[in-house]
Amino acid sequence: MENYEDFFTEVFETATLKGERVTLKGIRETSTGPGSAESIFSAIEGSRDFLKEHLPWIQETDVFDLEKRIRSWVLNERFGQGGCWLIFKNSPDKPEGIFAGSIMMEINIRNHSATLSYWLCKPFTGQGLMTESVKLITKFAFETLKLNRLELLVSVHNGKSAAVAMRCGFMEEGINRDFELINGKFVDHRRFSLLARDVY
Repeated sequence: MENYEDFFTEVFETATLKGERVTLKGIRETSTGPGSAESIFSAIEGSRDFLKEHLPWIQETDVFDLEKRIRSWVLNERFGQGGCWLIFKNSPDKPEGIFAGSIMMEINIRNHSATLSYWLCKPFTGQGLMTESVKLITKFAFETLKLNRLELLVSVHNGKSAAVAMRCGFMEEGINRDFELINGKFVDHRRFSLLARDVY
């Protein structure tokens, strides 16, 4: 590919990705209903104690902080630096789905790579929703965006998140020491990667 940056800029968007159990929708500033900042915040409130163990920003966030985060992700998408998808559990009773969490992609165009991160509200864990979400994003990243490498960084204390990475075919590469300050303590993270040639 002669000019990957031009190609990527042309094709990148947080396209809607549909799976058997989940649908991923790109986050939008103007969303209403279950994709609005208010609805997302309400879901976070219901799982705040669960989420704050591994997500340091959860502790102090309010709806205004969440709105700023949404604007930041919208700008990241506009400049080709990343994207945020909302995860909706498919439901026959609710055509728009039920908000469950989110999955983010931070892009490094020069290296044809991206870093993924994700979270789910407590009621939606243990159902395979995040595994399916990561697989949808992985397929999109390699087939549509033509990325070469995806990586995940997971707290050494977050075994469930590491299990998602391994179920999706990611290989553990090592430990990033004192990688993140969480609740006043520096925490080591396990680094996982998946290459396009591992899949295709």
